[in-house]
Amino acid sequence: MDDSGILFHKFVENKLSEKGFTIRLINKELMENRLIDFMKFVNEIRKEFEIKYGWNQENEEYFLNPMNNKWKFSYTILNSFNEICFVNFSSVYKDIIHNHATYAAKDYRKNDFAKLHIIKLCQTGIDEGFTHQEGYWPKNNNGSIILFLKMGWKIESIRNDRDLFMISNLKEVRDKTYKLLTES
Repeated sequence: MDDSGILFHKFVENKLSEKGFTIRLINKELMENRLIDFMKFVNEIRKEFEIKYGWNQENEEYFLNPMNNKWKFSYTILNSFNEICFVNFSSVYKDIIHNHATYAAKDYRKNDFAKLHIIKLCQTGIDEGFTHQEGYWPKNNNGSIILFLKMGWKIESIRNDRDLFMISNLKEVRDKTYKLLTES
């Protein structure tokens, strides 16, 4: 795909704006100012999937932990009332972006947020000189795994017979996800 004329950050912002949403970088200041909101949002989803994925509630330390470059690669999507609808925490392990966790509110799970977010994250990584990203998914999280495979991620291995370790090339995933959004 010839991507020379595509402004991927603008594409994501415009697509979200058309639906009344915005994407924002989760920096330290935003997290500190809206810590309670982030905790409530994430922990409600973690409680929803507690049995299915073995997720536990997270404390303030989880949210305030800066990890390596977390404040450069973590995003949230907000609605027109400034309410949190989607959250992703990513950081850097050596020379790769590590996707730690993604949370989508129940009412917003079919709004293409994961696709739009992944384009934004991939382009941000490319802008910063990265080429790949990785992450773990509960192996019974079929919907998410299928979506990420469609976006170009590949299953690398299984950890503890519980989690799939997946990896992707930023440019390939960005381009494939863009194509999924523009050709549907």
